Amino acid sequence: MTDARKGRRMLVLIALVFAAPILIASLLAFSGWMPAGRRNYGELVDPPQRLEPAASTVAGNAFEWATPQWHWTLVVAIPERCDDPCRVRLDQVGNLRISLGRHAGKLRIATNRALPAPGVLSSAAGVYHLAQLPQALRDRLPPAQGDLTMALVDPGGYLMLRYPEHADLKQVRKDLGKLIR
Repeated sequence: MTDARKGRRMLVLIALVFAAPILIASLLAFSGWMPAGRRNYGELVDPPQRLEPAASTVAGNAFEWATPQWHWTLVVAIPERCDDPCRVRLDQVGNLRISLGRHAGKLRIATNRALPAPGVLSSAAGVYHLAQLPQALRDRLPPAQGDLTMALVDPGGYLMLRYPEHADLKQVRKDLGKLIR
């Protein structure tokens, strides 16, 4: 074998070594595969639904979904009959906000009714009790039967993610950690 032929083979081999990861990544991307750590736990609302008009709180104040301060809104639908496990989950939702640390101010929590008992949420700042959820949100949020259901609204006022009853709050916290920085 001549030196020129040997050099060409070496060049092709080096090109394949550098091109192989790009080809593999392209194949995986076009097949729709995504690593588990890159997916949201909540169900993505497709297409995102704009929530308008402004809601009103139980106290009669306006509650704007789009915020110039860039607050995300975690909507918590509380069932009509909230027993002890439901109250514990409400406290865990309050702790979820606290766990955001210095970013906790970027998350506000809106509930569909007043809290059933004193707890973490009742003493926290950034919690709003809405008189009624908008129809677009009620249509897309699973009804709260025995446990909380939740939804996440972006700072632009769009419903982005929804969570079913008995959602794993650790996974919800991971979603919030990815979005709120």
